[in-house]
Amino acid sequence: MRTIWIASALFSLVMTLLGIDRYITFHSGADLGEFVQTIATPLSGFGDTPEGGSHFLHHFSPLLFVFSPLLLAFRSPVVLIALQALGGALVGPAVFLLARPRMEARLATLVAILALVYPPLVGVTFTDFHENGLAPAAIAWLIWAVDARRFRLAALLVLLALAIKEDEALVIFSLGIGYAVWRGRERDALGCRFGVGSAAAAALVFVAYFAVIRPLAGGHGPWFALDYFAGHAFDTPHGAAIVIGRVTFLLEALVPLAFVPLLTPAFLLVVPGLVEVLASRWSITYTMGQHYAGIWIGEMLAAFVFGVARLVRERPTFALPVTRVALALSALNLIVASPTHWGHYLRARTAHDAALDALVARVPRGAPVATYDEVYSHLGFDPRAQIGFSPDSEPQYLLFDERYDGAAWRTIYRPRLQELLHVGSYAAIASEDGATLYRHRDP
Repeated sequence: MRTIWIASALFSLVMTLLGIDRYITFHSGADLGEFVQTIATPLSGFGDTPEGGSHFLHHFSPLLFVFSPLLLAFRSPVVLIALQALGGALVGPAVFLLARPRMEARLATLVAILALVYPPLVGVTFTDFHENGLAPAAIAWLIWAVDARRFRLAALLVLLALAIKEDEALVIFSLGIGYAVWRGRERDALGCRFGVGSAAAAALVFVAYFAVIRPLAGGHGPWFALDYFAGHAFDTPHGAAIVIGRVTFLLEALVPLAFVPLLTPAFLLVVPGLVEVLASRWSITYTMGQHYAGIWIGEMLAAFVFGVARLVRERPTFALPVTRVALALSALNLIVASPTHWGHYLRARTAHDAALDALVARVPRGAPVATYDEVYSHLGFDPRAQIGFSPDSEPQYLLFDERYDGAAWRTIYRPRLQELLHVGSYAAIASEDGATLYRHRDP
């Protein structure tokens, strides 16, 4: 167990450092800025500008309130980067504890180390902070607690999972019903009651969010996430891509584990989460390296443990070699075709990064400022910072970079900026290395 805690601490440290590099070189996306804006305002809206109000309009994530004191104390997005790295690291000990009663210590250690290099988990941990980054550990520990029949601890972990995001309620409901049916057939009254209670708690949270909490937050129209399944998505695939994208996603989930989760009925644990991401019309939900995979990773790694345990029982000479093959496949995936896209997001700081930092520092605290995604992530503590600006919007400050080549910048924001400069609405007050800070002429 000591080895796994050391490995988990190393994982947390490495992922934090990589996340810091991504942030300080202006490669963090808008979502980091959104969550900083949200979590930094626990008593005054708990919202962000891209979502147009409270975060509860879009998601049920009360667990985020717990992070507010740390974020406000250190006033740095690095806090969220480190917390997500810690969340990913905590998967390792849970997987070890689940594996150890079923196999000898060396194999259980290898299985837990594999969990820490599982590419989907690394991808979810490395991407911008999201609630889903906390789900794999919560679910892995929950499955261990239920397996160990520590139902009081399991009940607390159910509540923890339900506080992460509303779709965890659907997963917990499905797994709770399934567990209740299974334990009922085994005449296990206590296990059956726990399954029913978990499903009931999940149903209550799900209904309460849409019937009470979201309306109180101001959400009276259709929920935005319905567009993922019934509406039009800008990247909706067509033709063969509809099938190929989903099959590729499943291969990226299973090949690094050498398909071992398919050896056990425990693979049913993964089905609810996989159904959610694969049923979406929006291909980003089944693209590795995005946070959406957090909904099924904990269950997948638990299924891997049960699959290796079956090999130990039925093909004991195969268990260790197969686990080594899976470890090699996961490592190879991270090196050759990582969902983290190391080459794109990681590099040394440059003079241009320092120039952007200097311009960000010149924006007065709390001033309305419009910019693009990667700079917005550095303005999260400004509750009036926003991504871009609409045709009828003229924020007090604009911060844009001629080197930036995003599609929205080319097609929307640059033409709008040129129009405003042409009519004299803004004047440049600072310019460094191609990046410029503008201030509105009308105070």
